[in-house]
Amino acid sequence: MIIGKEFVWVHFLKCAGTFTEQLLRRHYGDDPGIAFDLIGPPKKIWHDSVLQREKSTGIDLSQKQVICNIRRLPYWIISRVKYEEARSGHRATREMYTGGMVFGQDGTPYKANRLINFYTIRKVDHWIRVEYLAEDFYRCFGRYLDVDSRINGNEFATKINITAGDARLDTWFGEGDLEKLYASNCIWAKLEMELYGNLLTESQ
Repeated sequence: MIIGKEFVWVHFLKCAGTFTEQLLRRHYGDDPGIAFDLIGPPKKIWHDSVLQREKSTGIDLSQKQVICNIRRLPYWIISRVKYEEARSGHRATREMYTGGMVFGQDGTPYKANRLINFYTIRKVDHWIRVEYLAEDFYRCFGRYLDVDSRINGNEFATKINITAGDARLDTWFGEGDLEKLYASNCIWAKLEMELYGNLLTESQ
């Protein structure tokens, strides 16, 4: 999480959050008006929701605008499955991920919808779409920070996606699977429709 004078940015896992955080820290890490979470042990807090942070600290964040990253559901599923397999060895079956289920680090499966619920208990005011990262970054953070003068657009070209080279949807999803995926995660599907438009034809 990053807390500024007028905004709170929450780190939605596998949505270019590490890149976004590092970019902001590189250019605003010395700004006394912006608080960055400690990245690392003993307590991992950088994936907190706004409500969770308020409860754990007693700090009222209700007057700040909430910014959050998001990506299309099929690509999030691929990224999450590959990441968790590499980190913990938990390998999601095809039946799991086509239904929108992935493993957490402790081996407990959960549905993608759970994260949308978790991060939107407090209304998200501005979404940064991973597929339009630079454009949305400037649009969202430009409301509160002098990003146009500080951050060179070429920096976004350095983003590395761990699913690169293996993110073709037809490698992971067969006929009817995307329909099943979205039907099983209707909350994510509704949000994606609002932010992107058509769910299936534009995500292939």
